[in-house]
Amino acid sequence: MARRPTAPRPRPGTRRAAPTSAPAPQDPAPRRGAPVGRARPAPAPSEPAAAGPDPGEDGGGGGGRVVQAAGRFRELVAGRPWRRRRRAILATVAATVLVLVAGLAAAVFLPALQVQQVTVSGLDYVEEGDVQAAIEPHRGDSVLLLPSSDIAADVAEVPGVRDAKVERAWPDGVRVSVTEATPVGTLTRTDGSTAVIDAQGRELPEAASEAAGSELVPLTADGGAADPEGAAAAMSEVLASMPESLRGSVEKMTATSASDVRFVLSLEDGGTRTVVWGDAADAELKGKVVQALVAEPGTEIDVSSPVAPVTR
Repeated sequence: MARRPTAPRPRPGTRRAAPTSAPAPQDPAPRRGAPVGRARPAPAPSEPAAAGPDPGEDGGGGGGRVVQAAGRFRELVAGRPWRRRRRAILATVAATVLVLVAGLAAAVFLPALQVQQVTVSGLDYVEEGDVQAAIEPHRGDSVLLLPSSDIAADVAEVPGVRDAKVERAWPDGVRVSVTEATPVGTLTRTDGSTAVIDAQGRELPEAASEAAGSELVPLTADGGAADPEGAAAAMSEVLASMPESLRGSVEKMTATSASDVRFVLSLEDGGTRTVVWGDAADAELKGKVVQALVAEPGTEIDVSSPVAPVTR
């Protein structure tokens, strides 16, 4: 029987070499079809270790205490809920305002809301056509933006109109209520022409004399008057401001200036009395003095200075 070869024995004086370690096992080759370069899944985070004592507090090493600040940074970056709600509310309000403005702008130019119908009331001697002509420039204006004060001012410029009230009449109309001026006298000018005037001395339409009947007082500015227009205005103001009981007894009135108004007063016994009135001031006091002195003898009562009246 053949013998197995034996390993050679080491020589005396030599050291036996240590056995070499086995090579480290390498990662197995990737399977065919597996993605190359994909990172391995990170291990699940373990529970944070209990916080130990701060080395900096007990005089230990120089390290500081670890503070979990992730939550604080998250609040700074992410908007707070009430801020998000405020932005949503502001956006809703802005959108609503834009819709309302757009609707109003569309309504202003809507033909169905433009002035077409005009109704005028309160007329006696003033012609309705004159009032309609004053309103004509405002036809086509929007009823929503109706310039009521402008229309009333234009209507008040019509002869015989004292004032006017303007109201909307939906959807496309306007109602105008007119108050006519009250005629107080018939003025005879220096050139012989006549005109019916109101208490402000404004000339009224001729139809006003028919409306007033025989109640108009003849007013005459003397031919030598330096200011016929001022004299006429003063006479109309005096006639309008004197007491009603006295006005009904005035037969006629004349003036050479605004401060020299006089008139003839008819008495109950059929006689007359001339009254020197002066200017239009202190009408109430002058009226009371005339009524107190009308029974005194004489033909003239001078109340141009009512605190010192004179009878002649």
